[in-house]
Amino acid sequence: MVVGWICKKQSSVALSTMEAEFVAASGVTAEMLGIVELLSEIGIKVKVSYKLHVDNQAAIKQIEGEDTSRRAKHIDIRFKFIKDLSRNEGLNVSYCESKLIRADILTKTLPAPRLKELRVLVILTT
Repeated sequence: MVVGWICKKQSSVALSTMEAEFVAASGVTAEMLGIVELLSEIGIKVKVSYKLHVDNQAAIKQIEGEDTSRRAKHIDIRFKFIKDLSRNEGLNVSYCESKLIRADILTKTLPAPRLKELRVLVILTT
């Protein structure tokens, strides 16, 4: 498992949870492509099979091209490359329940019981 972290000013404002998840998924996918390219440049061959876990059904439908609602038409074109990857390049997008999202330990203020659950999930403790 590879963990990426970035902190920057928003380039666009998401008007819904679906849009925020779609933009985040696009960013993660771009980072995955960059890591694969970096590894290939230093001579490490990688079997390219992208798997992306998303906790928003509407965002998954947008990525897979099943739903192209008018609400999402304004999303910047630079984020839409993820749709092409999903259709042509083997990006596998699957639903993951919110309670299983491991990144929450890095991005949210959590109550102690939830923090303990996530620590076990990311194997920081047993």
